[in-house]
Amino acid sequence: METEQLKKTLKIVIVLAVIIGAIGAFFYLIYGFTILWQAMATGIVTGFLLILVLVLLVLAIYFYLKILLIRRNLAKCREKLEKIAKKPDNLNHDEIK
Repeated sequence: METEQLKKTLKIVIVLAVIIGAIGAFFYLIYGFTILWQAMATGIVTGFLLILVLVLLVLAIYFYLKILLIRRNLAKCREKLEKIAKKPDNLNHDEIK
């Protein structure tokens, strides 16, 4: 009797283990696919943000160099204006023609 009871109990435990394992595998698959989708979405968003950061970095460098060249050009123009203002021809001309 004990062996028959042990076999029945063992069958019940095995069936319950298989059912619990199947449910666990099902949830693991759903969770795994969720992680996969989240990873793909995260990769896409990270890629877009990386591209945006690189574009903004290139624009910042471009505008910095442009301002640097404009300041240099402005300094040259100021020097030319000062030279023109100091010429002997323009010393006695206070009136605007």
